[in-house]
Order: sequence, then C-alpha cells, then structure tokens
Amino acid sequence: MMENNTKIQLYIASSLDGYIAREDGSVAWLEELEGDEGTDYGYGEFIANIDMIIMGRKTYDLVLGFDMPWPYKEFETYVATSDRNLKVSTPNTHLIHDLNKKSIRELRDKSNKNIWLIGGGELVSLFLELGETDEYIICLIPRVLGKGIPLFPRDNTDTKLTLSDCKSYKSGAVMLRYLKAG
Repeated sequence: MMENNTKIQLYIASSLDGYIAREDGSVAWLEELEGDEGTDYGYGEFIANIDMIIMGRKTYDLVLGFDMPWPYKEFETYVATSDRNLKVSTPNTHLIHDLNKKSIRELRDKSNKNIWLIGGGELVSLFLELGETDEYIICLIPRVLGKGIPLFPRDNTDTKLTLSDCKSYKSGAVMLRYLKAG
C-alpha cells in the first residue's frame, strides 16, 4: 500500500499578541496592512498546492458574510460543526461532525495534494491536540489587538515545532513556517 504524503497545513494570519480575529469575528484589520504592494504573502504558491479545505462553522459563516462569491468553489471544503441540522449552499462543501484521527485519515486519503486548515481557533487547537497538523504557516501581523479570538484558545498539549522558513516583508509582517517536530 502506498503512503499518502498529503500534508495538513495551517495557513493563517495572527496579530502580534496571538489573535486571529476581533471578539466579534471581524478580520477587517488585516486589510489595513500596508507596505508590500503587489505581494500576496505566498498565498498563490500555497493555494496551488492544496485541493481540500477544512474550516470551522464560525469561519464558514464569516466567509459567507464577505461581499463576494464563494472563493473556494474549486476545492472540496469540509465544515466542522456539531450542528447536525446545518445546511450548506456553497459548491463542493460538505459537513463533518466527528473529527478524530480516523476521520482525518479518511480526508487525507481523499486528497491528492495538501489540505488547508483555515481555522478558527477551536479547530486549530483540536488538530494540534490530535497531532494532525503537519505544517504551521503563520503570518505574524505587526498589530496588537489587545483582545479577540486567540489562535490557540485551548490549553493545548506542549508541542515542539521546528522552524523551516522565515520571511519578512516591508509591511512589518513576518511569515513563519514551522513543521511538526519528530
């Protein structure tokens, strides 16, 4: 049996004090980032190497609230939720109610590229606890929000990561890439 080399990659922006959104879920502060006109902070290269997305219900609702068509129609998207009555109306979008090592293995087996773990924080923490995130790509934004939705909201297991790359931008943002150690 061939081994599946699909990686689950967290690709996310965080404030300097560790928040991924304001308390109300707003990420509008990310649009205020200045200084690197024309750069996409590696998004184009990243997105070209994924074929599946996993996101939490609140993140799904947030993206639906953007004034634009569904941006992930070409990807198989899984929305993690405990709400068994939730209906989705976006293309190639499925619900997943029970995330565990077995169900994540099944998702890896369906993927031919890599899987983007979008967020939010609860989902990021769950994947960390399960040891299922292979790479953490975090764009650290030079902004202190003071309060909001934390990147890692749970008391997670002590997890050692290895820095694989670091790139700074004129805007002051720093893209950090970490691999799961061991």
